Amino acid sequence: MRLRTRIQLSTTVVLIVLLIVANTSIYFIFKNSAITSEINRLTNTSNNTVIELNKKSNLSMEQVLQAYLISNGMIRIVDQNNNPTIQVTTNNDYRNIPSKYDDDQFEEVIQYKDSMFVVVSIPTFNENGAIVNLQVVENVDILFGNIIDLKWVFVYATVIVIIILFLTSRLLGRVITSPIQRLTQTMDLIEKDGSFEKILITHEAKDELTEMAMTFNRMIKRLEKSYTKQEQFVSDASHELKTPLTVIDSYVKLLKRWGKDRPDILEEAIDSIASESSRMKYLTEQFLQLAKSEECIENEKNTVNIVPIVEETIHRLQQAYKHEIHLKNEQHEIHMNIHEESFVQLLVILLDNAKKYSDNQIKVELKEWKKGVSISVTDKGIGIPFEAQAHVFDRLYRVDKTRNRKTGGSGLGLSIAKRIVEHHDGDITLESVEGNGSTFTFTLPKLEV
Repeated sequence: MRLRTRIQLSTTVVLIVLLIVANTSIYFIFKNSAITSEINRLTNTSNNTVIELNKKSNLSMEQVLQAYLISNGMIRIVDQNNNPTIQVTTNNDYRNIPSKYDDDQFEEVIQYKDSMFVVVSIPTFNENGAIVNLQVVENVDILFGNIIDLKWVFVYATVIVIIILFLTSRLLGRVITSPIQRLTQTMDLIEKDGSFEKILITHEAKDELTEMAMTFNRMIKRLEKSYTKQEQFVSDASHELKTPLTVIDSYVKLLKRWGKDRPDILEEAIDSIASESSRMKYLTEQFLQLAKSEECIENEKNTVNIVPIVEETIHRLQQAYKHEIHLKNEQHEIHMNIHEESFVQLLVILLDNAKKYSDNQIKVELKEWKKGVSISVTDKGIGIPFEAQAHVFDRLYRVDKTRNRKTGGSGLGLSIAKRIVEHHDGDITLESVEGNGSTFTFTLPKLEV
């Protein structure tokens, strides 16, 4: 059974049961209340009649009963043999209504010739001092007619409301299951076409179904991003490894032909294969570092003072580089929540990039702001053309591929740096003028201690 049908049936059944229970309760409450009210009115009439009979007035018992006769009924005296001795009535047909004697007061509803009567009986004394029953009998056909009319009103109203409930529950089921149907259709489309479709959210209601759709869209977005990264990774790796593999394959074939007879070719082939093998190793390490930087998780971060880390990294690279690296910093302690290894890798990438394309001094400036910390690395090298600046953080992008081949660049360093900054909720920017050098600045949020 479909979910929409279950919702329709369950809501309809529950509401029908509640409606029937409510209408039935109202019906019987009204019926009992109306009958009780009529009985109380006749009881008052009976009590007043008994009081008048006990006054010992000059009026006969029949005259007193005539005085208290109701508009559509009868007042009678019933002896202990169940026989009516005196009957005063507005309709002679009522005289044949069965009578009975009882020592106690009683009230009852009886039916006689398709008519309904309310009987109230009170023990009293007759003119001879014998105990008799004073009974007041009233025709209540009008009252029961109203009760029957009310019953049919409830019946018709219940039927109409059931039809309305059935239709509205059908509409409700359709509204509730609409996001689920869109989810199913979207998943079917994804399965058939292999695309990453999202559910169209037509309203911003903060209900569970909208949250489900938003969660699904976030999941699809994440899967699409992951799939795109995977495709890009495979494409980048195959593209970059294709050239060294082609070179190695060519020299292997050359060695098979001439390697044994031509020592010069043997030496050239060995050098080229070694060089391309080293390049493949370097590329593989860069790809792995890029993947690792994207897996930098929150629980690997620690709160540390970054000032000595920056100083130690610069001092270590100063020994390896021929360039002078100047640090400008006025702070002794800047505490931040970082992944230390990735942070050091970020500094090394930017300093190594500055070293490759500049023969002059490298300037590093550390600034502390109200809500963050920025570190800029400036070189006085060849700079980057304006049209290329928007792409320098893309994977495997090179401003000048020939020059990067000579310096050993792979086009992955700045992409790795950008990923590290993003994993620290920061931002990295570039300012460069071709021929006048470049400045890379990354800003990270500061941890207040």
